[in-house]
Amino acid sequence: METESKLQPKVQPKFQLPKKNYTKAIIVAVIVVIALILLKCNIGYNSATQLLVKQSPFGTLSCIDHAGFYFKGFASIYSYDRTKDFYFNSSTDKVKGEGWEGGDDDEDDISVTLSRNANAEISGYLKYQLPTDCEDLVKIHREQRSDKKLKHDLVRNSVLSAVRKTAPLFTAEEAKVTKIAEFRRIAEDQLTEGEYLTTIEVLTEKAGEDDYDSEGKIIKKAETQEYKVTKLKLDKNGNRILTKPSALRLYGIRVVQFEIQNVRLDQKAQQQLDIVKDREMKRVSNATAAETAKQAAITAEAEGKARIAQAKADQEVEKIKAVTQAEKERDVAVLQAQKEQEVARLEALRALEVAKKIKAEKEAEAAANRALVSAGLTPQERAEWDYKTKVGVAEALAKSAHPLVPEIMMTGDSKGGASTAMDAVGLNMLMGLTEKLSK
Repeated sequence: METESKLQPKVQPKFQLPKKNYTKAIIVAVIVVIALILLKCNIGYNSATQLLVKQSPFGTLSCIDHAGFYFKGFASIYSYDRTKDFYFNSSTDKVKGEGWEGGDDDEDDISVTLSRNANAEISGYLKYQLPTDCEDLVKIHREQRSDKKLKHDLVRNSVLSAVRKTAPLFTAEEAKVTKIAEFRRIAEDQLTEGEYLTTIEVLTEKAGEDDYDSEGKIIKKAETQEYKVTKLKLDKNGNRILTKPSALRLYGIRVVQFEIQNVRLDQKAQQQLDIVKDREMKRVSNATAAETAKQAAITAEAEGKARIAQAKADQEVEKIKAVTQAEKERDVAVLQAQKEQEVARLEALRALEVAKKIKAEKEAEAAANRALVSAGLTPQERAEWDYKTKVGVAEALAKSAHPLVPEIMMTGDSKGGASTAMDAVGLNMLMGLTEKLSK
């Protein structure tokens, strides 16, 4: 038995805290829990997009407008968005790139009555910003009690009132097309500044067209009808008269952006607008066609004038070319004539010098011959001398540029013959000259 007891392993006793240490651990855990509770109740964190209203356990209200940790002090915290959006839109149209179907704190399209009893549904968008002034923020909290109630009651009602009170100032065509920007501006002004005083004016218009006779005289005037127009009443300085301040301004809420996205008219108003639009488009089309025809006529006239000017310019160029060519030919002719005249003058001078030379040579030869004759010639030399003298005279006369005998002479022999009167005269003169040279 003793052997078996020795072989069994010894069981170690479990760790147990002393009763005193166990109590301390419980106390520490309780302290930690209490510290965490106290920390959570007294330390908070605020986002940069939020404004906080803090209500202390004693009822005092204060504001936290900075981002980061803050001390709660067991106070109740109420959160408000610094900037918030409000939509009045019942469709799924894109707003800032995102679809929207509406929420319980937003609004569907706002039903309005435009001028001349036209009905419409208006959709749009508002971005507003809460005040950072603690007094205004506390006022909002005391009277609106929460961020959702602020948006659903104060902001929503302010937008509805501004849009509905602006609508009667505009006709369907103005609100839908021609003055939509002005519609948005006046609605925003009434949203931010307050309600304006309006007045009603009664106007008349023709319900049809006058009837005329063949001479253009009115035989029957068209019937007229009265209608009322709502207009803003202005003071003596031309300024709008404010009758009720804006609720948003009373709370220091600032409008960041206000938009009118769409004005959807009722069926009857849309039909009337379509008729007006078709009439206007036809008028514009006719005016455009008339202006086009006018411009075409002006263009054709300008092109005609350009062609005439070009033709005149071409004729002027041809004229200048012709005159230049004539002047050129004239100058060439003058130069040619001057050249020929100069050549003739030089040839005459040359001929005169040649004649002088011949005359001098002949005179010298005649003197020599006379000297020989004086010295005494033999009959044979005398005959040879006479022959040479006559031949020389004949050659000289033949070379002369001025004939001694007229080229034309009348004669009584109509049949012609071997000799003429001109030949006789020429021979006679030749013989007389020869005899003179022989002496």
